[in-house]
Amino acid sequence: MEERETQYYEQFGETIQDEYGALYSADGVWLLAAPTGRHKTYRIKEGTQIIAHYSFMGKFDGDMYIAPCNIEDVVMPNSVVYLENEAFWECQELKSIMLSQYIKKIPCYCFWRCLSLESIVIPNSVTIIEEGAFMWCKSLRNVYLPNSICEIGEGAFKSCESLETIYVPHGMKEKYSKMLDDGMDKFIVEQPIFN
Repeated sequence: MEERETQYYEQFGETIQDEYGALYSADGVWLLAAPTGRHKTYRIKEGTQIIAHYSFMGKFDGDMYIAPCNIEDVVMPNSVVYLENEAFWECQELKSIMLSQYIKKIPCYCFWRCLSLESIVIPNSVTIIEEGAFMWCKSLRNVYLPNSICEIGEGAFKSCESLETIYVPHGMKEKYSKMLDDGMDKFIVEQPIFN
Protein backbone atom coordinates (compact mmCIF):
# COMPACT_ATOMS: atom_id res chain seq x y z
CA MET A 1 0.00 0.00 0.00
CA GLU A 2 1.30 3.45 -0.86
CA GLU A 3 2.43 5.73 1.95
CA ARG A 4 -0.30 8.32 1.24
CA GLU A 5 -2.96 5.57 1.35
CA THR A 6 -1.58 4.30 4.65
CA GLN A 7 -1.68 7.80 6.13
CA TYR A 8 -5.22 8.35 4.91
CA TYR A 9 -6.51 5.09 6.40
CA GLU A 10 -4.67 5.65 9.70
CA GLN A 11 -7.02 8.52 10.56
CA PHE A 12 -9.84 5.98 10.87
CA GLY A 13 -7.96 3.84 13.36
CA GLU A 14 -8.96 0.21 13.05
CA THR A 15 -10.47 -0.90 9.75
CA ILE A 16 -12.33 -4.01 8.67
CA GLN A 17 -12.68 -5.86 5.38
CA ASP A 18 -15.82 -7.49 4.11
CA GLU A 19 -15.89 -10.88 2.38
CA TYR A 20 -15.09 -9.23 -0.99
CA GLY A 21 -12.06 -7.33 0.30
CA ALA A 22 -13.69 -3.88 0.56
CA LEU A 23 -12.23 -1.76 3.34
CA TYR A 24 -14.52 -0.07 5.90
CA SER A 25 -13.96 1.93 9.06
CA ALA A 26 -14.31 -0.31 12.12
CA ASP A 27 -17.71 1.21 12.94
CA GLY A 28 -18.90 0.53 9.37
CA VAL A 29 -19.79 4.19 8.77
CA TRP A 30 -17.15 4.82 6.07
CA LEU A 31 -16.50 2.83 2.91
CA LEU A 32 -12.80 3.52 2.36
CA ALA A 33 -11.93 1.26 -0.58
CA ALA A 34 -14.11 -0.88 -2.83
CA PRO A 35 -12.99 -4.41 -3.63
CA THR A 36 -10.57 -4.91 -6.49
CA GLY A 37 -10.45 -7.91 -8.77
CA ARG A 38 -13.36 -9.36 -10.71
CA HIS A 39 -16.61 -8.47 -8.96
CA LYS A 40 -19.37 -7.70 -11.44
CA THR A 41 -21.81 -6.33 -8.86
CA TYR A 42 -21.02 -4.86 -5.47
CA ARG A 43 -23.59 -4.11 -2.77
CA ILE A 44 -22.29 -1.54 -0.31
CA LYS A 45 -22.90 -2.73 3.25
CA GLU A 46 -26.13 -1.60 4.92
CA GLY A 47 -25.30 0.95 7.61
CA THR A 48 -22.56 2.62 5.55
CA GLN A 49 -23.10 6.39 5.64
CA ILE A 50 -20.12 7.91 3.81
CA ILE A 51 -18.28 6.91 0.64
CA ALA A 52 -14.71 8.22 0.93
CA HIS A 53 -12.91 9.93 -1.92
CA TYR A 54 -11.22 7.61 -4.42
CA SER A 55 -13.02 4.60 -2.89
CA PHE A 56 -13.70 3.03 -6.28
CA MET A 57 -10.49 3.93 -8.07
CA GLY A 58 -8.54 0.75 -7.37
CA LYS A 59 -4.98 0.55 -6.09
CA PHE A 60 -1.91 2.25 -7.53
CA ASP A 61 1.82 1.77 -7.34
CA GLY A 62 3.22 5.11 -8.42
CA ASP A 63 1.35 5.97 -11.64
CA MET A 64 0.36 2.40 -12.53
CA TYR A 65 -2.78 0.48 -11.62
CA ILE A 66 -1.82 -2.66 -9.74
CA ALA A 67 -5.37 -3.65 -8.82
CA PRO A 68 -8.06 -1.85 -10.80
CA CYS A 69 -11.62 -1.64 -9.59
CA ASN A 70 -13.51 -3.75 -12.13
CA ILE A 71 -16.97 -3.41 -10.61
CA GLU A 72 -19.69 -2.94 -13.22
CA ASP A 73 -22.76 -2.41 -11.03
CA VAL A 74 -23.03 -0.76 -7.60
CA VAL A 75 -26.02 -0.95 -5.27
CA MET A 76 -25.90 1.76 -2.62
CA PRO A 77 -28.10 1.35 0.47
CA ASN A 78 -30.28 4.22 1.66
CA SER A 79 -28.11 4.46 4.79
CA VAL A 80 -25.57 6.37 2.64
CA VAL A 81 -26.04 10.12 3.13
CA TYR A 82 -22.74 11.58 1.89
CA LEU A 83 -20.38 11.07 -1.04
CA GLU A 84 -16.95 12.67 -0.85
CA ASN A 85 -15.38 14.35 -3.90
CA GLU A 86 -14.00 11.86 -6.42
CA ALA A 87 -15.68 8.88 -4.71
CA PHE A 88 -16.05 6.92 -7.98
CA TRP A 89 -13.13 8.64 -9.78
CA GLU A 90 -11.95 6.52 -12.72
CA CYS A 91 -14.06 3.48 -11.87
CA GLN A 92 -13.73 2.67 -15.54
CA GLU A 93 -15.80 -0.53 -15.69
CA LEU A 94 -18.80 0.95 -13.83
CA LYS A 95 -21.90 0.65 -16.04
CA SER A 96 -24.69 1.35 -13.58
CA ILE A 97 -25.25 2.55 -10.04
CA MET A 98 -28.31 2.72 -7.85
CA LEU A 99 -27.82 5.80 -5.65
CA SER A 100 -29.10 6.22 -2.10
CA GLN A 101 -32.39 8.12 -1.78
CA TYR A 102 -30.85 10.25 1.01
CA ILE A 103 -27.77 11.85 -0.55
CA LYS A 104 -28.05 15.64 -0.92
CA LYS A 105 -25.40 16.31 -3.55
CA ILE A 106 -23.27 14.72 -6.23
CA PRO A 107 -19.87 16.24 -5.36
CA CYS A 108 -17.04 17.54 -7.54
CA TYR A 109 -15.64 14.98 -9.96
CA CYS A 110 -17.55 12.19 -8.20
CA PHE A 111 -17.87 10.07 -11.36
CA TRP A 112 -14.98 11.58 -13.34
CA ARG A 113 -13.85 9.26 -16.14
CA CYS A 114 -16.29 6.47 -15.37
CA LEU A 115 -15.88 5.51 -19.01
CA SER A 116 -18.49 2.72 -19.07
CA LEU A 117 -21.31 4.46 -17.15
CA GLU A 118 -24.32 4.40 -19.49
CA SER A 119 -27.17 5.94 -17.52
CA ILE A 120 -27.72 7.74 -14.22
CA VAL A 121 -30.90 8.38 -12.24
CA ILE A 122 -30.44 11.20 -9.74
CA PRO A 123 -32.70 10.73 -6.69
CA ASN A 124 -35.18 13.36 -5.47
CA SER A 125 -33.04 14.03 -2.39
CA VAL A 126 -30.25 15.63 -4.45
CA THR A 127 -30.26 19.43 -4.69
CA ILE A 128 -26.75 20.06 -6.07
CA ILE A 129 -24.66 18.46 -8.81
CA GLU A 130 -21.21 19.98 -8.43
CA GLU A 131 -18.52 20.92 -10.93
CA GLY A 132 -17.30 18.11 -13.19
CA ALA A 133 -19.43 15.49 -11.41
CA PHE A 134 -19.83 13.34 -14.56
CA MET A 135 -17.00 14.79 -16.67
CA TRP A 136 -15.51 12.38 -19.23
CA CYS A 137 -18.21 9.74 -18.77
CA LYS A 138 -17.84 8.89 -22.43
CA SER A 139 -20.55 6.19 -22.55
CA LEU A 140 -23.17 8.19 -20.64
CA ARG A 141 -26.26 8.34 -22.84
CA ASN A 142 -29.17 9.10 -20.49
CA VAL A 143 -29.43 11.30 -17.40
CA TYR A 144 -32.60 11.50 -15.30
CA LEU A 145 -32.87 14.65 -13.18
CA PRO A 146 -35.52 15.20 -10.47
CA ASN A 147 -37.27 18.52 -9.78
CA SER A 148 -35.25 18.96 -6.56
CA ILE A 149 -32.06 20.21 -8.28
CA CYS A 150 -31.20 23.85 -7.42
CA GLU A 151 -27.68 24.04 -8.82
CA ILE A 152 -25.58 22.30 -11.47
CA GLY A 153 -21.87 23.11 -11.44
CA GLU A 154 -19.80 24.07 -14.45
CA GLY A 155 -18.81 21.15 -16.66
CA ALA A 156 -20.94 18.66 -14.73
CA PHE A 157 -21.55 16.72 -17.97
CA LYS A 158 -18.55 17.98 -19.98
CA SER A 159 -17.02 15.58 -22.52
CA CYS A 160 -19.90 13.09 -22.21
CA GLU A 161 -19.51 12.26 -25.90
CA SER A 162 -22.38 9.75 -26.11
CA LEU A 163 -24.96 11.92 -24.32
CA GLU A 164 -28.35 11.66 -26.01
CA THR A 165 -30.94 12.77 -23.46
CA ILE A 166 -31.22 14.63 -20.17
CA TYR A 167 -34.68 13.80 -18.88
CA VAL A 168 -36.30 16.43 -16.64
CA PRO A 169 -39.74 16.59 -15.03
CA HIS A 170 -42.62 18.04 -17.05
CA GLY A 171 -42.51 21.85 -17.14
CA MET A 172 -38.85 22.06 -16.02
CA LYS A 173 -37.00 22.47 -19.35
CA GLU A 174 -36.46 26.22 -18.94
CA LYS A 175 -35.22 25.81 -15.35
CA TYR A 176 -32.62 23.22 -16.37
CA SER A 177 -31.61 25.09 -19.53
CA LYS A 178 -30.45 27.94 -17.29
CA MET A 179 -28.48 25.65 -14.96
CA LEU A 180 -26.68 23.48 -17.51
CA ASP A 181 -23.63 24.60 -19.53
CA ASP A 182 -24.23 26.44 -22.81
CA GLY A 183 -25.31 24.11 -25.59
CA MET A 184 -26.59 21.40 -23.25
CA ASP A 185 -30.24 22.43 -23.63
CA LYS A 186 -30.43 20.48 -26.91
CA PHE A 187 -30.32 17.26 -24.85
CA ILE A 188 -33.18 18.19 -22.49
CA VAL A 189 -36.43 16.27 -22.84
CA GLU A 190 -39.36 16.77 -20.50
CA GLN A 191 -40.86 13.57 -19.16
CA PRO A 192 -44.59 13.19 -19.77
CA ILE A 193 -47.08 13.26 -16.91
CA PHE A 194 -48.80 9.92 -16.40
CA ASN A 195 -52.26 9.83 -14.80
